Amino acid sequence: MREIGTVAVIGLGTMGAGIVEVFARGGLRVIGVETTQEYADRGHAILTASTERAVAKGRLEEAEATRILERVTITTDFTELAAADLVVEAVPEVLALKHEVFGRLDEILAPDAILASNTSSLSITQIAAGTKHPERVLGMHFFNPAPVLRLVEVITTLRTDPALAKAVVALSKKLGKKPVVVQDRAGFVANYLLFGYFTSALRMIEHGHVSREDLDTAMRVGAGLPMGPLTLIDLVGLDVCDHIGDVIYVHTRSAMHAPSPMLGRMVTSGLLGRKSGRGFYTYAKPGSGQVVDDAQTPAAVAESGLSSVGVIGTGEVAEELVSRLEAGGYVVVQVADPQDSAELAGLADVGLVIEAQELDLNLDDLEELSEGDELPGADLDDLFAELGDLTGPETVLASVNSVAAVALGALSGRPGRSVVLRVHEPTDNGQVIEVGRTSVTQDCAISLLREVIAQIGAESVVCRDRPGLVVDALLIPHLNDAVRMLDEGYASVKDIDAALTYGLGYPMGPFAMIDRIGADEVLAVCEELSWSGSGLPPESVAASPLLVERVLLDLPFTNV
Repeated sequence: MREIGTVAVIGLGTMGAGIVEVFARGGLRVIGVETTQEYADRGHAILTASTERAVAKGRLEEAEATRILERVTITTDFTELAAADLVVEAVPEVLALKHEVFGRLDEILAPDAILASNTSSLSITQIAAGTKHPERVLGMHFFNPAPVLRLVEVITTLRTDPALAKAVVALSKKLGKKPVVVQDRAGFVANYLLFGYFTSALRMIEHGHVSREDLDTAMRVGAGLPMGPLTLIDLVGLDVCDHIGDVIYVHTRSAMHAPSPMLGRMVTSGLLGRKSGRGFYTYAKPGSGQVVDDAQTPAAVAESGLSSVGVIGTGEVAEELVSRLEAGGYVVVQVADPQDSAELAGLADVGLVIEAQELDLNLDDLEELSEGDELPGADLDDLFAELGDLTGPETVLASVNSVAAVALGALSGRPGRSVVLRVHEPTDNGQVIEVGRTSVTQDCAISLLREVIAQIGAESVVCRDRPGLVVDALLIPHLNDAVRMLDEGYASVKDIDAALTYGLGYPMGPFAMIDRIGADEVLAVCEELSWSGSGLPPESVAASPLLVERVLLDLPFTNV
């Protein structure tokens, strides 16, 4: 087949102009095509502004920027595409429009030229139906901003000539990109996984499970992702997300991708995110990334005057809490043996009690027990009831163990001042401590906990006490969905991990995350979410058979 030396890009919006820059930076001659001179001038301005920013930031030499622009020809004349070895269409996501473009190209291009679509969600097979030569059509999906993000999804159909896919993969590597080859499935890899996650996050907001700020903090800090889901949706555009989500759902009918009624209403109302100045957040002006206060902005946390905290337990979590609380300036009363009434009496005057016993037992512990022996550790029911009698009415009671906040409140007789805590491992973005509340938990108790969590150097996420709270309820089904994708033959472990790392900026791919967390832990959370009536779609929390298989065989997903 012919060598790819000249590339054409049809459609010079932000995405198309970015693709032009990628090819020109790679030393190729590029022809950019628009429908009107006004749009052509706009595309040239986008390209020029991008290279100027790169020069200003020291990422590009001025002489090289000049050479990049010299390689680009921008026109409104389709006949100039005759010299192109590869054409990438980047027109709006309307199938009829793409058919019109590809139909025109049949009469202009050489028979061995490659046709590629940058569609983010439409079927490449359906797009190829608009040309007389479907065997030379494939998808070449760049991610925005194209000059920065390295991922390129190369999507093949049943008719695509395998030699063309190999040529596009080789070209992508030459451009410094990370290509992954994917079959023509709805959403391909990155968007399919991303939009299932988006739908779950939107459901949490719509149901009042968590605030927008805490939702984003949970996933940015607690899960270590580049940004929270609502910030990302605002960046991409609510209208774009609504459209892509609808396309994926039409093709899959997956409950995980069912359209969000709230998102649709916001789009109809003109709340499109950064580009309109309002979305889930409010921005300084349309197109700005500067978030400004609005009616939903949380008030500053008031100082509680808390001086002492009680910690029950001596395990790893308890000892870390004691250390960090003391470093935060609190007087800590630690109860090593919760069955010792004298020790528990020392908690009478503290303003916050955290039950943090190590209750996990290993097989050796169980084998040493004789018939009639009690399990180590205080009975939690008795402990919470005793704490309700011992402590003052203003004391806040919390537990880091798997117990419902409503049960803690009922047993202690302190329903308005009882919560559960989930202390997450730190990520590169910090550490999250989740606070699970009930419908009657008092705001003053939440304010006190936010203050304490900030004082010990973590970030708080407050939500309703439901299985998985926020971090696990969003992250674990997202990871399980990646395993399901692998099991169904979408793509390999390597390509799925690369798609989310290079396309979405994840610190590591989903399979690397599973191996770090532990497949057994991921499975356990899936089962908890499935058994406990979490309110999530059953298919999103039902563990993939492949996940169960890896746990039973004690096999990692990566490096095998």
